[in-house]
Amino acid sequence: MIRAVTLAVVAAVCGSMVAAQVAAPPTTDGAAAAQAPAYDPTRFLETMVNYRRLALTCEGTLPGSPLADSEEISIFFQTLGMAEPRAIDTQLQRLTKKLVRAQAASICAERLVQSAAIYGQSARDYTQNKPDAWPAAPRISAGPWCASLTCAELSF
Repeated sequence: MIRAVTLAVVAAVCGSMVAAQVAAPPTTDGAAAAQAPAYDPTRFLETMVNYRRLALTCEGTLPGSPLADSEEISIFFQTLGMAEPRAIDTQLQRLTKKLVRAQAASICAERLVQSAAIYGQSARDYTQNKPDAWPAAPRISAGPWCASLTCAELSF
């Protein structure tokens, strides 16, 4: 399900971005432009949507707000005239509801930090390779959401 949503978003965004690229003025060296492959933002968009999905899933578990810390992702989609994908990770949500809050928060914080690192790498690639007409990569804040690494200060 998440993969299908991500692929639909990627197709729509790529279509919007290709249209913007076609509207851009031609380069002075037409032969070089014809040989260079167009940048494919699929990995960037997948990592961005995955981070936002984790933020939405963990919003009620963490004392901070990963959704607020990644609000620029929502603005990115608004800039493109698209609705932001609002999926959650149902498997992680079931797990966090069964655990003590400190354990659930620790798992969420760890996954968000890992996802933010992956997003950061793909955002760097996107920024370096995207055409000028495409919107800038959204900035996110990867916490910390707990005072300790284990979130042990949280109670039930």
